[in-house]
This record gives sequence, C-alpha cells and structure tokens, in this order.
Amino acid sequence: MARVLGAIPGLHPVPESGTKYRLRYRLDLEEAPTLREIRRHVRQQGLRVTTIVDHEVYLDVVPVRASPGLAIRFFCFKWNLEPQRLLVAGDSGNDWDMLSGDTLGVVVSNHTPELERLRGRPRVHFAKSAHARGILEGIDWYDFLGDIRIPAEEQE
Repeated sequence: MARVLGAIPGLHPVPESGTKYRLRYRLDLEEAPTLREIRRHVRQQGLRVTTIVDHEVYLDVVPVRASPGLAIRFFCFKWNLEPQRLLVAGDSGNDWDMLSGDTLGVVVSNHTPELERLRGRPRVHFAKSAHARGILEGIDWYDFLGDIRIPAEEQE
C-alpha cells in the first residue's frame, strides 16, 4: 500500500503517525491530485482502502472495513444495542462516518471544515461550545441522561 501511495505526487508520509491499520500522509495541496483522482488511482491498483481527508491537510488510508462507524455498528450488533440510543462526538474528518450513521451525533464547535457537510442532518447537533463542553451541550440537547430525545422520531 505504501508503495502505491508513495508514487502519488504531493503525498508525504507522516513519520510515527501510522498504526498497523492506518497510513497517514501530509497533502501538499499545490502538488497533490484531487481526492477523487487519488481514490481512482488506488482502486486501479487493486487496493481496497478508504481514504479520508483529516484537518484539511492529512490523508488517512485505512482498510475498507476499518472505520469508527463500522466499529460502532459491530459493537451494536455484538451487544444488541440500538445505535440511535448511542451518543458519539467528533471534531474532524476522521469522525465523519461515525457521525453520519444512526447514532446521535455531536460536532463540537472547534471542528474542522470536513464536518460541515453534516450540518442540517437531524441526528447531528452542532454544539456552540468546544471540546468537552460541546459534548456536554450535546448530552443536554438529546436529553441523553433522561428519556433520550431522538430527532428523527420527532419528525415522523
């Protein structure tokens, strides 16, 4: 995988940031192709991966079946939990798939621009506060410690 990605101009490996299941590259926005072109190249090379832009300057590459959203789905299936009764919070592009599922999502105010496309979704609350205070705001917004207010059900 690193060989295929290393051949793409404008992608520079970030040392010590990878894990066994993730490679991280710094994007040189002047030199790198578009995300669509990077995805096309990776697919043409036969790699089954997910590419995620994070903080507008990083490209994370993970196996196609590895993501926070899929981990939550597995967790719900294994423990017979309803995803719409789980609260997740995020602040960057890596959190997008987790926030776009059936869970109740909170995007804290110090989020990166990649999450803006979630604005307006009924199960994603954009907090006015940053960091942990934003998560507490989301807990209150959904009445998570009470009856749990699920917005999609209220609209039906």
